[in-house]
Amino acid sequence: MLRDKTVVRNTIAVLIGLAIIYVIVQFGLIYNADRLGWDDKIFPEWRHVIKFFSVGVGKKNEVQFFGSMLAISGLGALIGGVVTALIVRRAKQAYTMFVGFILLIIALGDVLITPYHPTWYEVAICPVLFFSSWIGGLCVDLIYKKFLKRNKPTSQSY
Repeated sequence: MLRDKTVVRNTIAVLIGLAIIYVIVQFGLIYNADRLGWDDKIFPEWRHVIKFFSVGVGKKNEVQFFGSMLAISGLGALIGGVVTALIVRRAKQAYTMFVGFILLIIALGDVLITPYHPTWYEVAICPVLFFSSWIGGLCVDLIYKKFLKRNKPTSQSY
């Protein structure tokens, strides 16, 4: 077995952060699509929803759908970054940046593989996901350093 369990703990922290982001984004997708006129309650593929709001009947709601998806994705990345930073003991910002980098790669893959995204969404999604995740870790790191840091006594006595 591993003597030092930090590798396992950090891996679990990253996976939990990514799972939370996935759940929030999926909820946002279902909520926004239902709110803006998607008829089916079951999503056959993400591609069909994007096509509906980009080319199909839902074209009039394109900005609302993709704008709210951008905001919910950023909020999910922020919350996922906070959760990851809370679980990791050291290098909180590094692990939240790692989660943001994974999200950036996934978003780039989605933009390249799935057609019908508006250009402004393709440009905006990558920095929003990466920086939102990092900001979540930064906030947790600053709170830990400011309020929860234990003051070590100095060896000098006056």
